[in-house]
Amino acid sequence: MNEQAVRDRIDNRGWGPFFRKLWIASGLGWMADSMNVAALGLVLPLILVDLGISRAEGGFIVSATFVGFMLGGILTGRLADILGRRTLLTGNIVLFSLAAVMAGLSQDFWWLLIFRFIQGIGMGGEFPIIGTYLNEMSPTRYRARIVGLTSAFYAYGFALIPLIGMFVVPVVGWRGLFLALVIPVVVALWARRALPESPVFLARKGRTADAEAALQLIESGSTEKPAEKGTQEMETGGKILSVRTGILVITWILIFYAQYGFGSWLPSAINEAVGNAGSSYLLTSLLFSGMVAGYLLGAFWGGRFAPLRFLTFAFIEFGIALILFGLSSGIVFMMVFGWLAAAGYGFTTVSAYLYTPRLFDTSVRGTGMGLVTGLGRIGAVVGPFVVAVLNPEGSLGASFVSFGLASLAIVALFLLIDSRRVPAVRTQHQAVTA
Repeated sequence: MNEQAVRDRIDNRGWGPFFRKLWIASGLGWMADSMNVAALGLVLPLILVDLGISRAEGGFIVSATFVGFMLGGILTGRLADILGRRTLLTGNIVLFSLAAVMAGLSQDFWWLLIFRFIQGIGMGGEFPIIGTYLNEMSPTRYRARIVGLTSAFYAYGFALIPLIGMFVVPVVGWRGLFLALVIPVVVALWARRALPESPVFLARKGRTADAEAALQLIESGSTEKPAEKGTQEMETGGKILSVRTGILVITWILIFYAQYGFGSWLPSAINEAVGNAGSSYLLTSLLFSGMVAGYLLGAFWGGRFAPLRFLTFAFIEFGIALILFGLSSGIVFMMVFGWLAAAGYGFTTVSAYLYTPRLFDTSVRGTGMGLVTGLGRIGAVVGPFVVAVLNPEGSLGASFVSFGLASLAIVALFLLIDSRRVPAVRTQHQAVTA
């Protein structure tokens, strides 16, 4: 059994309970991930006061998280190509949940920085492997839907954490919020227990019997629906060492600079605008509902439009909304443009995670995704320092304008990447939009 035979059997499946289980179980992990990311931004003002540290030192803690993200993505991607996708998904989520507990118990700047760094390693490894896993487990016709529905859980985490904070933080403080983040991790591990290893990975490793068992599990939980003529996937991505990979790294640096800059500093911007913690938590939750809308709409739009067209729309919309949010002086305009920016966050995530994995051969897909998204975390690391430089005190507006300009620059880079696609991948993309 070769890889193409495995893909053909997966492409011949219709919707069913297995694919619902796939996106829910995978999505719960992303939700736990996003809750850990958003929690720091939510309670950072309290941490600064409690530990007696400056905004610049708070920026170091945020940056340490994303340095861990970078290392986790690179290391996990390579390990996933050796040990398997599912193995690393379990290991990563356990690692960052344990580190969350230790972060909640930290008593000074340095311990908090160290444990957020370790959290970052686990969270950074989760992202590229889920993207790779979903791409290999999904029929071509449903790939955008599954990636989008799974990604929406990331938005659920951002929307839920301010609401949880409203009840948890006043009672047990910011430490209790970090400790509470273990609960969604336990739920995610329970939901993932029945998911098989990627049969594409197993076939590549020559583990034919295991690949057959995984396929039978997929087939028993889905209907039979032969792929339409012309939509079969032409599976020949690129190698790691290429100019295109270098462009992808630069692109992902800008993606994470814009996305994590927005996600990390939005709660602080709203808090400074309203001056009341309780109100800012509620408003932040409302804003992050835009992210949910973006992911869900992206799940259904992503497969209906040409990939580059959807990418272009996503990053232009995100960029313009970010710029207008940064230029807004009143809370009403901040809410409107902040909601649109949050929706753009969802659009850009779905489009980028649909596009990137298929640009690498299966044998190096985990490594490729880990490399470009891992090095891309440089953008998330640099972001907090840029915020500190552009806005040492007062309004954060200039920083959000810079996030928006980065998003617009990404469009040009994606056009350049598209011009360097290998013919087989171009054929696949044309077929999907036929």
